[in-house]
Amino acid sequence: MRKLPFIKSAGILMIALASACATPYFGKTFTPTQNVDMYLDAADVKKTYEVMGTSDVDQGFSSLNALQQKVIELGKTKGADGVIMKLTEEVTGSTKNDFGTTDKGKQNNTYSSSSITTNTKVKKVQATFIKYK
Repeated sequence: MRKLPFIKSAGILMIALASACATPYFGKTFTPTQNVDMYLDAADVKKTYEVMGTSDVDQGFSSLNALQQKVIELGKTKGADGVIMKLTEEVTGSTKNDFGTTDKGKQNNTYSSSSITTNTKVKKVQATFIKYK
């Protein structure tokens, strides 16, 4: 039986996409859950809990809503009962633009200069996964 070359390429593409969307997780894993409660502050959690793991998610999502949903899905697969999310911004670089003008007066030439620095920021979600006691 002859294999078509595009099938092999499609398989490689699927593996690449799956690994690009992998979310790093550090912590314990329990039996998967169906529901993960979402909190934006630890003080909002009214039940006794233990921290089971953490994850920082910052790339590959079209919106913050999609990123939030990915964190909840990760929590389900790791067996979390809840997740405490914190939205942060990380400066990943900056650019500096310099500009100036020269004023040629009758007696003196003067030069004025200024610069503008623009930071490149990436939104990031720090997720703390919890298990109720």
